[in-house]
Amino acid sequence: MDRTFRIAVTGGIGSGKSVVSRLLSLMGIPVYDCDSRAKMLMESDSFIRQGLVRMFGEECYDVSGRLNRSWLASRIFVDRGAIERVNALVHPRVVADFDAWAEQQRVPMVAVETAILFESGLNEVVDRVLLVWADAETCIKRVENRNGMTRQSVQNRMNNQMSLDDLLLLCDYAVHNDGNEPVFPQVMEFVDTMKRTLTERNA
Repeated sequence: MDRTFRIAVTGGIGSGKSVVSRLLSLMGIPVYDCDSRAKMLMESDSFIRQGLVRMFGEECYDVSGRLNRSWLASRIFVDRGAIERVNALVHPRVVADFDAWAEQQRVPMVAVETAILFESGLNEVVDRVLLVWADAETCIKRVENRNGMTRQSVQNRMNNQMSLDDLLLLCDYAVHNDGNEPVFPQVMEFVDTMKRTLTERNA
């Protein structure tokens, strides 16, 4: 079998990436969830563990060896330099983990869901990028209702993410998820296009 065809699903907070990823899964396309895998690697990968301990001390992990997420977040998100150091440590391991995972899948096409596709370098190991987007107000209300976050907290996160205008320029395809336009037909059309692309590549 040729190298597995790789799709990235990206978008800002509250855009609905997970909805699209679930649809892809239902259509038989395995999806790698970067957020959950990164959290797993921060506990299971000895290289990451050692790096975090060097940066922040033994308090990064509790007595059972689990990552002390709230404690670590309180150190990271007050220091831009700390964020960059942690990202430089974790992102290459996530990219390598996805690469290995993708090669283990015995299917022609896989997907990866990530909010930080270009920042992490994952864009370098995928074939096509699908952007899921909605207007800022819709995204804010979704996150407020889903996570109980304050409006300011959501806006702060959005301000730290790549702008929608930049994403629209960088991504190959887009799904508009504003709650009014049906998402499923858009995802179906995208998958059909990817299947044709894969057929042409393998011809």
